[in-house]
Amino acid sequence: MIIDLRAAMIPLLPPLVEFMDPKSLCHYSGTSKTLRKDVRDTKAWELLAKAQLPRKTRDAASEALSQVKSHVRRRLLADAMAQETPQPQTFRPNQIEDFTFFVRFEENGRLIWEGDLRYDPTMDGFIDGCIRFDLSPIWDAIRRAKSWIGMERVLTLPTDWDIEPLVEAATLDYLRRCKITIVAIRDQDDAMVSLGHFIFDDAKDFIAAVHADKAYDFRSRTPLFSSARFNLRMMASLEAVHNAEGHGGVDVLVLRLAHYSPEYVRNRLESEGEIGTCDESQFAYVLSYLAGIHHLARESALETIENWHVEAMAFSQYN
Repeated sequence: MIIDLRAAMIPLLPPLVEFMDPKSLCHYSGTSKTLRKDVRDTKAWELLAKAQLPRKTRDAASEALSQVKSHVRRRLLADAMAQETPQPQTFRPNQIEDFTFFVRFEENGRLIWEGDLRYDPTMDGFIDGCIRFDLSPIWDAIRRAKSWIGMERVLTLPTDWDIEPLVEAATLDYLRRCKITIVAIRDQDDAMVSLGHFIFDDAKDFIAAVHADKAYDFRSRTPLFSSARFNLRMMASLEAVHNAEGHGGVDVLVLRLAHYSPEYVRNRLESEGEIGTCDESQFAYVLSYLAGIHHLARESALETIENWHVEAMAFSQYN
């Protein structure tokens, strides 16, 4: 009787790899071409490397303390729920400075740069309802790494103004391939708020015109906050500056929270329906609400946000 040795082979199961040592896995992979393929397909060397890492020792004291804190919080919550009249919860919103902003730049799905940015109130913060981040050191790093050549070309002013229409069309086409993603993280508890995935919307002034400063506007694909009567949407702008030779660089990232409503469209016959821009306190209020608040304070917070729209519509009647 002839026995098919290939059928008798025992396949390499990933859970078994951690019980092997490098020497035995090396012998195993060298036994035959089939077994060598199994080692490669199951990523056995990677699994073995992870299994060889030293295991973290348990800190019994910290684990016990964590359990005690958790039990105390449960008891406090149960005591509060047992009261006949629950204590009112006051919503104290955070400040913009209490958040870190994670920003990512992409081109055609390719990562250009990502990292954390902090709000700098010295950069004329919120004089016009906008929050600004200094990008000049980041642009210097991007330029040295040559990771955003397309944007460098866009920010280089043409010398032949006869081709200005062609330059403008090419610039618009390129900017539509660029995306910005922004996440706000509250420092005290690492709660995250997805501010949006931004796509190109418009360019301020003329793209190929001779100006020292330019700005390229991006809008979030989805609202940050939605209500039956209005929605709040994040807008982002990349502001650029140019030197005497016409070479430009991304200098500032500007964020603002825009207030839109179909009611404003009907009343003013405007296609966009943008009523205005939220101020600093409103921006911080929405961020804090979305990052998470006590459930007993949610109703009052929502009423506050809804009242902004009522006040804005009343103000628009006289302007």
